[in-house]
Amino acid sequence: MTAPPAEAVGIDVGGTKIAAVRVTADGAVAARARCATPRRTAADLVAAVAGLVARVRGERSAAVGVGLPGMVDARSGALAFAPGLEFARAPLRELIADAVGLPVVTDNDANAAAWAEYRLGAGRGYEHLVLVTLGTGLGCGVVVAGRLLHGSHGFAAEASHLIVEPGGPLCECGSRGCWGETASGAAIGRRGRAEAAARPASPLARLLGAGPPDAGQVVTEAARSGDPQALAILERVGTLTGVGLAALANVFDPAALIVGGGPVAAGGLLLAPARAALADRLHAPGDRPPVPVLAARFAGDAGAIGAALLAIDRFP
Repeated sequence: MTAPPAEAVGIDVGGTKIAAVRVTADGAVAARARCATPRRTAADLVAAVAGLVARVRGERSAAVGVGLPGMVDARSGALAFAPGLEFARAPLRELIADAVGLPVVTDNDANAAAWAEYRLGAGRGYEHLVLVTLGTGLGCGVVVAGRLLHGSHGFAAEASHLIVEPGGPLCECGSRGCWGETASGAAIGRRGRAEAAARPASPLARLLGAGPPDAGQVVTEAARSGDPQALAILERVGTLTGVGLAALANVFDPAALIVGGGPVAAGGLLLAPARAALADRLHAPGDRPPVPVLAARFAGDAGAIGAALLAIDRFP
């Protein structure tokens, strides 16, 4: 039996940037690079990915994994839909493989992050788990019996459009109260700006007015400092996070639920209300083992590391 590749390159294509890492079989990052995300054409995106691969690959790099921000066809590896990109369906696995001259695996970016947590992160030792990432949107990956759940076409675990707040904010999909619109990192920022507009003399309003453009990060840091408005925002977002987690727990019966993304830096300020909401809504809680809600181990590198590990595991 051929040994797995000693190293692989992992690519995480985000809405604004592409991150690349060279990863060893034990998950160590040996090199990294990044660039802005070209959104207009598939050819531009492929060229950017190929350039990053050339920058980080080593002599032992035997494959490339790519996490994509949308729906990926499980059979062909083609990108079927990505709301942050301007081009339609594109055979990205084939195009990238031709450009870099290495075997390529493509998958949804949240699936890649879930694989990183399953293999080497907070989910290690759990054969059944659900990962939710709170970022610009809300991503989800599900591992069942040690394998990623892809569904019939590769489009499984698109949990962002679960309705968790009926009548809530309007989502780009046309519904109101979608999970990704109410409990993502961006949702924290939107709630913070709304609070600041309602109370322009408040400390939170002053922080948002003087701080960086990432309002969600400002709110999270303010909550950690004890700001009451920020604390209330994180409690609400944490509760809605738990509402969605309970729905997934009831459907998939995981051994663990893992939450990643920038807001997790708030720790219990976000996760405690999430755990409480989960406990309130978990079906038959007295007749099943508890389902832990864990903070993800990997931060911004999760998608890229997971993509590399998918390539290492796929191409022995």
